[in-house]
Amino acid sequence: MNLFKEIIDIGRVQGDDENIIRQKHFLVNECMAMSFGGFIWGIIAIVMNQKAQSLIPFTYIFISFINLYFFSKSKKFILARDIQTFISLVMPVIFQCSLGGFQASGGVMIFAFLPVIGSMIYQDVKRSVIWLVLYVVLVILCGLFDQQFSILFKPGITKEISMALITINIVSISTMIFGLLVYYVLENKTYALLKETHTKLIQSEKMAVLGQLAAGIAHEVNTPLGAIKSSSEAVSHAFPDVFSNLFWIANTLDEEDLANFGEFLMNSETSPMSLSTREEREIKKNMRNSFSEAGIENAHFLSDRLVQVGIHNVSTALLNIAKSEHFDKMILLTYNILNQKRSNETIQLAVDKASRIVRALKTYIHSSDNEEKTAINLADNMEIVLTIYHNRLKQGITVIKEYSEVPEVMGYADQLNQVWTNLIVNAVQAMDNKGILTIGIACDNQYVTVSIKDTGRGIPKNIQDKIFTPFFTTKGSGEGSGLGLDIINRILKNHSALISFDSIVGRGTTFFVKIPINK
Repeated sequence: MNLFKEIIDIGRVQGDDENIIRQKHFLVNECMAMSFGGFIWGIIAIVMNQKAQSLIPFTYIFISFINLYFFSKSKKFILARDIQTFISLVMPVIFQCSLGGFQASGGVMIFAFLPVIGSMIYQDVKRSVIWLVLYVVLVILCGLFDQQFSILFKPGITKEISMALITINIVSISTMIFGLLVYYVLENKTYALLKETHTKLIQSEKMAVLGQLAAGIAHEVNTPLGAIKSSSEAVSHAFPDVFSNLFWIANTLDEEDLANFGEFLMNSETSPMSLSTREEREIKKNMRNSFSEAGIENAHFLSDRLVQVGIHNVSTALLNIAKSEHFDKMILLTYNILNQKRSNETIQLAVDKASRIVRALKTYIHSSDNEEKTAINLADNMEIVLTIYHNRLKQGITVIKEYSEVPEVMGYADQLNQVWTNLIVNAVQAMDNKGILTIGIACDNQYVTVSIKDTGRGIPKNIQDKIFTPFFTTKGSGEGSGLGLDIINRILKNHSALISFDSIVGRGTTFFVKIPINK
């Protein structure tokens, strides 16, 4: 069985999707079936004392094996399949003519119909029609000149032998076609079953990762919810003061003070910048000095209030209203109004963050039943995973993003999410949750290359050739299934993509994923 598998896999290359693999398998199996038929006919020709003609089927076998050898070395599937289809179509016709025509050979050219059927499986429809047309032309020519072939080669066989040969040919070609189609159907069913199992395995891995990150994700969602709650309470408490003080100021201030206050309120901008304790002390000190120089009392209290709301400078408009006897109340009103504005901005940011997390979770969990590939922005695809994994990463991992402008690629977004997840999880674990994670996206000829680099332990040389083997793991019992990299490998084959890595023990590992742009 191992030898058979090695033979039918001779043309496979890393990155072949399952459809291409099945086509290559069918081509090799067709070649073996036709070669077996050629061997049988070579023996029959010798028994019939047609030794010169027996060289034709044996030559077919020789050319077929040369073609398979070329295929195994060059991996040029399109060229190999065209060569095989051509010789499988032409050689039976030549053999039939050399035996004296249709009756003398028992219609041996019926074997030429096998590569026509095969071409529909391992080639596109348009090309299959070309081979069918060529087959029909050869049949017509053989029919037109069949009598001349009989006169030229004088086979001299009886009707009984001719009928026996026709029977052998019909039974042989029918058995071959049936056998190859059964093999193809069974392989398709096996592929469908494997694909279903693979999809379930991917989904199971997703749920396992989410289970490990559940506490972190809950924290990530609770943080913006807490900010929303706090800001909402601040707005609720401030609103009654704002409402009542607005009426008081409108009825109390003279026109000049009211105009100065309106100008100050309209031009006041709060700084979004977070201050260190030292910076905050310095700003308050400068504001107190400015107020003191202007002869304004309560400088300490006012500077505290203004810095709390995000006002860090003493402007001309601020000094203008400082002359009013109602300055303290105007500042408190300004504080409450701007604090409501700031609370509203905080709520918006918190809602955006929570929405981003929920959106990423929804996209990540989603498993599409759609068989069609879609255009994928790899940067956006990567960001979904980084959003899900943010709480874990922020605890000790510095993430460096080196994204270049790259074209979209065709693929299955949820499957690629799983690739990035597994590679990032492995990188974080290799660094013991502390180090630098560098993620790169760049163009490389006809590929988009995604690189994920860690500064972890590295992969020892003695296991580097085993890491993609199913169930191989260096983790302790219960910590890993050993299927992560195998799942990655299968997903990338489904995308005609390639994966490789560089690793130095003690310095880290970089995985490279190359996804073709035009597939």
